[in-house]
Amino acid sequence: MSLVFPFDPNIERASTIPARVYNDPVFLELERERIFARTWQLAGRTDDLREHGQFITVQIENDPIVVLRDGETLRGFYNVCLHRAGPVAQGCGKRNTLQCRYHGWTYSLDGTLRRAPEMQGVQRFDPESMHLVPVQVATWGPLVFVNVDGKAPPLADVLEDLPTRLASFHCESMRYVMRKEWEIACNWKIYVDNYLEGYHVPVVHPGLHKELDYDNYVVEPRRYFSIQHAPLRPIEGGSGDRKYDPSATEAPEAVYAWLFPNMMLNVYLGQMQTNVVLPLGHDRCRVVFEWYAEHPPADAATDPSWTKLLAFSDEIQDEDIEICEIVQRNLRSRVYDRGRYSAARENGVHHFHSLLHEFLT
Repeated sequence: MSLVFPFDPNIERASTIPARVYNDPVFLELERERIFARTWQLAGRTDDLREHGQFITVQIENDPIVVLRDGETLRGFYNVCLHRAGPVAQGCGKRNTLQCRYHGWTYSLDGTLRRAPEMQGVQRFDPESMHLVPVQVATWGPLVFVNVDGKAPPLADVLEDLPTRLASFHCESMRYVMRKEWEIACNWKIYVDNYLEGYHVPVVHPGLHKELDYDNYVVEPRRYFSIQHAPLRPIEGGSGDRKYDPSATEAPEAVYAWLFPNMMLNVYLGQMQTNVVLPLGHDRCRVVFEWYAEHPPADAATDPSWTKLLAFSDEIQDEDIEICEIVQRNLRSRVYDRGRYSAARENGVHHFHSLLHEFLT
């Protein structure tokens, strides 16, 4: 089976990517090496790294990572001891050193080896050369990102003017509220495909369709991200059963920003929601939602406005999960290989597929 697939940059002529890209486990291994190991990945929150010695750990596909604060500097390293690959940190917390849980080798917060027990008499052993392997770390707003590719462009270059575009929402001052996650029986790319177009909203999300001005729903692709502008419908007369009130915010629209390959930012009504799609296998993925707000509730589980928003979010997520899992099954049908794009509505999906083709082939 060929791993190379054709792709037409002209959406009016293009066919979608082949079904095998979703179904063949070989593609997931390629994606881990050629995509996830070369792109910025969400690692955690700045609130967990404010004080000297605070650290968090995260798994970026095959690579365990530790991120920590060393004085004024955020540092990231592979969470791999250079002795026999034990972990130098577990979970999160606060320490003045990193100590391997296997044999006790100890490293400074800058990654230098401080102590290697019982290594006396070992020839050609140079402690100064045994330095934890660093990775790139960067922040935006309340979020911490890492990139294991030392040649990757800085996060600021990848985001371009996205922070400016989101400035009216004051994301940089938002604080963490809560987290939810789901395991879904579909390839991670199916979930991303679904996110990147509003074409399915009238059919799959009738409740959301009532909230958004679908006729003015626009997707704007950039180099490594895209923005979906979804103006909220004005409320005429009473609010009725409307979930969103456009008059309740300085920015009366919902902005859905996607960062290649697997992260989404949903920003509206004084809150931000991050969605990260993590491959678990070629036909399974985990989706992690985290909510942030300018004015966090004391308890999101009991706050009336938040319980209303969370119930609506769950409704939309359940609808997306159902259709994504059906599509995963149908992509194995002998009658389907490639489809066509709606030039008017699926330019975000076409843009994602163009980046997949660029990185994979």
